[in-house]
Amino acid sequence: MSRYGSCLSLHLPAMDPAHATLEWSRFSRFSYARVLAWTCAEHRVTSYELCSAAGLAFLRRTVAAKGWSTPIVSYSDAWPINEGRAMWAELVAGRLI
Repeated sequence: MSRYGSCLSLHLPAMDPAHATLEWSRFSRFSYARVLAWTCAEHRVTSYELCSAAGLAFLRRTVAAKGWSTPIVSYSDAWPINEGRAMWAELVAGRLI
């Protein structure tokens, strides 16, 4: 059993010291998005989602600490779906934040 018990959500590994950094915006260019993949929001302050809308993919980051009344949500740029999946792979490998 993992240290997170029976949690089935993805837990990000330690960040690679040479990681790349995305530019994040508080504004989304899409009013609706489908969530394709996600990381654990129960055991981490920061969680991520791979989303798609209008044939594009983007990352959504949510920071929600205990005691906060409202989480902070921010969005990456949008890319063609295959490039978005590649960015997600970099994120979950610890090479992107």
